[in-house]
Amino acid sequence: MFVLLVSNQVVFAKGNPKICTELGDSSLGATGRESLFWKKPKLRVEFLDGSEEQKQKVREFAVEWSKYANIKFEFVETGSSDIRISFKKGGSWSYIGTSAEKHLKQATMNFGWFDEDTTNEEFSRVILHEFGHALGLVHEHKSPGATIKWNESVVIKYYKDNFGWSANAVRESIFKKYNENQVNRSAYDPKSIMHYHIEEAWTMDDFSVDWNTKLSETDKSFIKKIYP
Repeated sequence: MFVLLVSNQVVFAKGNPKICTELGDSSLGATGRESLFWKKPKLRVEFLDGSEEQKQKVREFAVEWSKYANIKFEFVETGSSDIRISFKKGGSWSYIGTSAEKHLKQATMNFGWFDEDTTNEEFSRVILHEFGHALGLVHEHKSPGATIKWNESVVIKYYKDNFGWSANAVRESIFKKYNENQVNRSAYDPKSIMHYHIEEAWTMDDFSVDWNTKLSETDKSFIKKIYP
């Protein structure tokens, strides 16, 4: 499944993180604004920097979404754009859907750890995930349908030790789920490309989620419903 929108909290990790931060406006719910799905079939994607190899990997993997959704990506170097990509070292993140329109002339998506040693599997995992955000999707573990029994003290320690997150940041970004009236979703899908990796030790019942690197069948069917 997917859910709409994003927490308005911005949390950046220290060091060289391998998890994504989703950025954007909190919406729907209390403010009643329309969703952040795009209303046009083609999005112009501009590269602000990066090597030719990095750009080619983005072109190669991002188009996987277009196989299942009526939306196309036109990659450009100049001119007007809907999505603007940078490869500055650090974290990987994306603004959610049309919230990118509020940030003209600056990056709305970043790939912070791609280098000459990055595998195709990692390119696939991160590029598909960030473009999922750009299409209006957020992290799957925050779905109202998720029933993850978090071992909270272990998870808080992990994110503090590895990413410098406070306990409140972990509660907001990991444990807190969206309300049903805030989201557009299908059944909870632990195989979704939008799901965080979860270790067995992080849950009370040894539940775990692998590093998903491809679109799940639910990813494919749901994005088709959003962009028919």
